[in-house]
Order: sequence, then structure tokens, then C-alpha cells
Amino acid sequence: MTELGDRLRWLVEHRSVTGEEKELCDDLEARIDALPGWEYTRVSNNLVVQRTDPDTGRERVVFAGHLDTVPEPAAGLPVRVEEDRLYGRGSSDMKAGDAVMLALLEDFSWEASWAEPAFVFYEREEGPFAENGLEAVFAACPQVLEAGLALCLEPTENALEVGCVGTAQVEVTFQGRISHSARPWQGENALTAAAGFLAALHERPAAEVDVGGLSFYEVLTPTEARGGRAKNVVPDEFWINVNHRFAPGNGREHVERVFDALLGEGDGNASYTVADFAPSGPASLDNPLVERLAGLVPEVRPKQAWTDVARFAERGVAAANLGPGLPSQAHQETEYAELSKLDECYELLARFLQSTPSR
Repeated sequence: MTELGDRLRWLVEHRSVTGEEKELCDDLEARIDALPGWEYTRVSNNLVVQRTDPDTGRERVVFAGHLDTVPEPAAGLPVRVEEDRLYGRGSSDMKAGDAVMLALLEDFSWEASWAEPAFVFYEREEGPFAENGLEAVFAACPQVLEAGLALCLEPTENALEVGCVGTAQVEVTFQGRISHSARPWQGENALTAAAGFLAALHERPAAEVDVGGLSFYEVLTPTEARGGRAKNVVPDEFWINVNHRFAPGNGREHVERVFDALLGEGDGNASYTVADFAPSGPASLDNPLVERLAGLVPEVRPKQAWTDVARFAERGVAAANLGPGLPSQAHQETEYAELSKLDECYELLARFLQSTPSR
């Protein structure tokens, strides 16, 4: 196994489900503390790493990678290597990207680069939007926002994925009236009242939206539901969570228009609340650093998921996604990363960082 593979295994063997990143952050801090030429700031379980003597004449490039993972499956997911695959929770999403960041810290010769780097390892990306560790980083270390480009090393299989869809968690509640299940006509069944709404979502096709020649897809996906008091009681309330993904350029008003239309304005039996909202991210294809990076990668495509490129973009920083993990493996029962992709990613970024940008 290569040194990059060793780094990935080290990261994956540190269990770091969202909210439990401290042990990994502690050991990563100790590892970085032993590196000459680097200094860091720790904010909760977030690390911001920069060179001890930065060259202020160079353009700053931020590399961002989250430390947390979703939970392991019930049967567990032991860390193991089989041929070119390293299995383990977070291997593709996104500790493969973190491993490449660590290699850039430990191995890359920054004296020969045109870029001035900053590395951000952060917590709680997989949780609610407001709890994301980047918010604390931006407040404590605003210099990371003085950058020409932020690269999120999310899983893209080394393609350059620009922009990102926004995401909203919308809680829809249908109200009814309780009664005995033997005499349902005496009540109003909130569960069956939701049938038309659920059928409309089931039949609703993904809506293709063109953004700068790239196709993003807007989708509405029911992900959770609950209701009912007992097996012999007509349910008086039925609750559904719908995850709405929407294209760059759309925002909260768009989400509200969609659900107003689906439920019918003034319908007293159904209501909704936007419980969590994360904005979409622009494609930033006109940024010169993004353009130059696009010329080095095997493919440029839209990001059909939400990432923190949107959070950087909200602060005026051009951002894009590029990482060695496999998007198809994110959150899977037997998640793995392909070790050869880590080497490819490192070499690609090394070429990007060593070549002199044209002005």
C-alpha cells in the first residue's frame, strides 16, 4: 500500500461519526504539530493549518475537508484492504480527500508553488447546516476567506464538480380527526389524506435545470414518515419529511413556491415547515483558477449534491469540488475508496499548484 493509502487507513481507523470528531482532531493536531514550517489554530474540533512564514504576495488557495462521517451500518464496517480498495466508514466520503490534504501538508514542496495554502479540517459537515464547523472557523480565522479559490475535497472521482444543488428539509404535516378504526367515518384519517401528496411526489420526474451549460436536477424525496396512535385508532396526524434538492440560482422562496403549489394554498388540512435549509452554490466557471484547473482534470460536471462550496460562495470565495473519493460509495453499507484514485488526485493537484498561472 502506498503512503497515501497508509494515511487513509490512519484516518479511517479513527472513528469520527458526526459529533464524535475529538479523538481524530486530537491526533491530527499532534501529527501536524510535529511538522516543521507549519502552524495551526484549533477551534473546537476544527483545525486551520497555514505555513509559519506565508508569502503574502501569493494567491491563497484553501483546501477544505470534513472529519466526520455518517454512522456505520448496524453490522459494522471493519477497516480492511482488498487489492485497490480500502473499506471503512468515511473512506470515500471524505477521508480519501483528507488523506490527500495531509499528503500536501507533509510531502509537497510549497516553495516552488505560486499558491499560498491554507488547510481546513472541520467537524459536523454531515449534520444540520447551522452546526457545521466551518461557521466557527470563519468567525475565528477570517483569513481563510481571503482566498482566490477554495477546494472542497469531497468525493468526485477526481472530476471537477462545480457548484452544488441546495437542500431543504421540509416537514409536511397532515391533520385529521381521531376516531375508532371500526367507525372511520366518525373521524378524518390524516394518513390517507396524505395519499395524493405522496402519489404526486412518487410520479414527479426530476426537473433538469441548465446552469452555464451544465445540467442540475431538482428532486423532492420523502425520507421519513410517522403517524398514528394505536392499531385500532384513526390517525389524527401524519408527518412526512421531504428532502428538496434545487438548482443553483434558486433559494428559499423557490422551495416555498413548490410546496405551496403541491399542498394548495389555504388547505387547512396540511401545512409545512422548512426545518433545515442550505443554499445552492454557483458554478464559478468564470473564475480563472477554476478555468485552469478544469484544463487538467478528466471531466468537468455539476455537483448533484450539497457541499460547502455553497458556504464559501456565500462569503464571496469561488469554490469547487475535487477529491479522490467515489460519489457512488458515499454512505454505502460497504463503503470503500480506490487507493489509485488518491495518487491520481495528489498528482493532479501537484500539477495545478506547480504550474504558473497565466494573467
